[in-house]
Amino acid sequence: MAKPFQYQDFRENDAWLVFRLDTQVKSESVDIYILMDLPKGTLLVHEISVGEGLSLNQAEVFLKNGKAKKGSYPRRLLLAKGDPAEPALRKVAGTLGVALDIVPASQLEELIAPVKEDFGAHVYSPSSIPYAGLRDDTSAEDRESAKKMIPDSYDPCWCASGKKFKFCCKPVFGEVIGAMKDAEEGRMDEALEWIAAAKKIAGETAEILCREAIVYSYFDQKKSEEVLARTLQVNPNHPRARYILGILLKEKGDLKGAVTAYETAIAHYPSTDRFHLNETYNNLGTALYDMGDATGAKSAWEQALILLPSDRMVRQNLMEFIYENPEIPATVRKMSPFIRKFMERR
Repeated sequence: MAKPFQYQDFRENDAWLVFRLDTQVKSESVDIYILMDLPKGTLLVHEISVGEGLSLNQAEVFLKNGKAKKGSYPRRLLLAKGDPAEPALRKVAGTLGVALDIVPASQLEELIAPVKEDFGAHVYSPSSIPYAGLRDDTSAEDRESAKKMIPDSYDPCWCASGKKFKFCCKPVFGEVIGAMKDAEEGRMDEALEWIAAAKKIAGETAEILCREAIVYSYFDQKKSEEVLARTLQVNPNHPRARYILGILLKEKGDLKGAVTAYETAIAHYPSTDRFHLNETYNNLGTALYDMGDATGAKSAWEQALILLPSDRMVRQNLMEFIYENPEIPATVRKMSPFIRKFMERR
């Protein structure tokens, strides 16, 4: 993996960095594209987009305003791989004789980090930790895990609607986080106020109903199950609702039903949602193990580990119930060299 860029890696007039921050204006998701002059890290101009990426006209104005501020164009532009502004920027940059270098987003994080710190909770990209609601004493490893809970604006939405996050559940993301936080801390009325606010913005979507069911699970299990049933009426394959159903069925002793629910959730979570896939595979492994299917449990837990190598619970399950368990066949206990690489990570 390439090392993250540092400011000193660049020469004067060599490059501008184009990067995107996510924010919210009322109930509308907004992208703020910012032009940074390297190596100084000076912010030249910004452009606001409510659509997907930048239009050709926006890209042209964006770069020309950068020249007006700086005095000349750089030799090249840097942009994160997968950014939806790439087509417009590539076309405009080409007409200006400026190269467009596409690099992994991870290489740009240290250049962008000071800006994200300044913006704080007003932005929430995948690495916008303040918005994720983490405590100050959260470990670095757990912070990295938490980042995976937050989709990028242009990732498939975690509710499996088929839409991109920006144009689906992102407008109510703040309300969802508020509801979950208040519910976890025992404040039911406040949590339900967040849910009501989300419904006012987006209606009774499957995602919002599922979150309402989670809120009630802390205070009124019967009500929680009623709302969960409504969720599955709206969308029978809502992955988070199926995951919760799996937990309920396992608690009631219906292991076969739990396995089916977990497998349905896995089939409908977007492949980019590694965090929720990880927890679902972990629970699937536990249900399979309790059914006496050690081979199936091993496969599920190993998949969970691949998705999130920092997951200590998955490591413990694999070691205790599979790799070091003398009660299951030696062929099942055997760890593949591929999985050993993940087990050795810390």
